[in-house]
Amino acid sequence: MPSPTGSAAPLSASDVAAATPTDRNRAVDLYRAAAMAVVAVGHWLLMVVVVADGELDGGNLLDGSPGYGWLTWVGQVMPLFFFVGGFASATSLRSAERRGVRPADWIATRLHRMATPAAALAATWAVALVVGAALGGFGVVALGAAGAAIPLWFLANYTIDTALAPFTFRWFRSHPGRLVAVLALLFGVAEAARFAGVPLVPQVSWVVGWLIFQVAGFAWQDGRLPTGRRLAALAAGLWALALAAVTLGPWPGTMLHHAGLDHSPTHPPSTALLLFGFAYSATAAALAPAVTRWLERSARAWRVTIAANGVAMSVYLWHMTAAVLVAGVAHATGLLPTAEPGTTAWWWTKGPFLLANLAVLVPIVRRVAPVEQRALLGGTRRCRWGTPSMLAAAALLSLGIKAWSSPQPAVLVAGLVTTLVVWRGALARHEAPVPAS
Repeated sequence: MPSPTGSAAPLSASDVAAATPTDRNRAVDLYRAAAMAVVAVGHWLLMVVVVADGELDGGNLLDGSPGYGWLTWVGQVMPLFFFVGGFASATSLRSAERRGVRPADWIATRLHRMATPAAALAATWAVALVVGAALGGFGVVALGAAGAAIPLWFLANYTIDTALAPFTFRWFRSHPGRLVAVLALLFGVAEAARFAGVPLVPQVSWVVGWLIFQVAGFAWQDGRLPTGRRLAALAAGLWALALAAVTLGPWPGTMLHHAGLDHSPTHPPSTALLLFGFAYSATAAALAPAVTRWLERSARAWRVTIAANGVAMSVYLWHMTAAVLVAGVAHATGLLPTAEPGTTAWWWTKGPFLLANLAVLVPIVRRVAPVEQRALLGGTRRCRWGTPSMLAAAALLSLGIKAWSSPQPAVLVAGLVTTLVVWRGALARHEAPVPAS
């Protein structure tokens, strides 16, 4: 399996656990790992694979059975991930400031950590496409590559927000109210343009919508959120507003994009998703003290949390590849379910497929996790160029990852190539890393 970085010894969860600072918000680590697991299981549950006109095709259960949209109120964890990501970025930026790390170096380090595991996945699918083309099966492999990239829209957006973090965090610390007001104004304009049918302007929310959750994470890390019963009351009020938005407002009751929606909740983020995401995040923040105390008392639970975080990105990146491989084998052996998606008979087939997906994913993760862990342990990277070059690299990487999931083979190939070129040309070639302190 192609690997951009080779291999490295796995992280020792016990050693990391023993070195955990006493003031660490351990709930953030648990939420991050749990979110990746929920994403994997959610995609596997909603994945539909059928044979249409003699050809293999795939889709989302919600495309034909929107009544299952209530599942997304449990499984839509991306707002929470951006929220805890903002908390983690704020913590890291404060540490970088104390150590005199330049913004360009901080961005290069974070992008390298995210892009290196993604480059391993891209390299694998690039090789698969070449082999498929040589054997006359390029179309089938391209379909698999696009399916494997379904969850990568998150990474594309997270890349942009991460690259902007040194500047948004600086602005947040100096003028928090002004930053929130500007983001709210931009989001409001984009949302109004969506309902007015104005083209292009609504796409601003692809960046602004998710950035708002990151800024909320800044506020959590900075101690600006209410605590205790006040935070619990805020969470309850936000849940009420989110429910009102989908029952009384024009937004659909689902929190995941699928075909046939007049106003997608996530493509780009909508007002309903913001309310839902804030409610989810406020609930998580309210529970965080109790979760942290539990992880402090249970050494085993904390070690599991650390170990899970060491492979979280690998699980996120490769879980759909595992599902694609299982679906391909099922198709080749005539074991694909023929029951109507969403029916009781169809749901009964999900158990064996979930187990098969897990059985395939586990050895893959064992093989690729060292790539992720080596990137995490690489220390702060010295960027050869300035901050503008890192922002440009983030933009190109985001575009490449988005294009990778395209159903059009030419766009998909361009996305894979762009991802690999940006990683190799802008993120892998830096001066020697500075050992992490």
